Amino acid sequence: MKPARLLNLCPYTHLWRAAKHAVTTRSLPRSARPGASIALLGLFCPFFWIALLSGAGKGELLFHATHSGIVILIGIVMMLASMTKDGASR
Repeated sequence: MKPARLLNLCPYTHLWRAAKHAVTTRSLPRSARPGASIALLGLFCPFFWIALLSGAGKGELLFHATHSGIVILIGIVMMLASMTKDGASR
């Protein structure tokens, strides 16, 4: 089997191509925008930033940081899944 054929079977190759296409065209596919919005919501979560800047306790800050991190990961997974689907349909 040729190496190029093996690379086409690798899921990371599909992710790389989809991400590269999004960067070169400077736009996300329409189906990837909700995932990107959710990731940005987790990044700019007001509860985390208020807790951080107001000097909240370690437990509360850790709770908000964990929650924001989970929301960011969910958004990234949704975005990559939709980018992979769009990349595979081309």
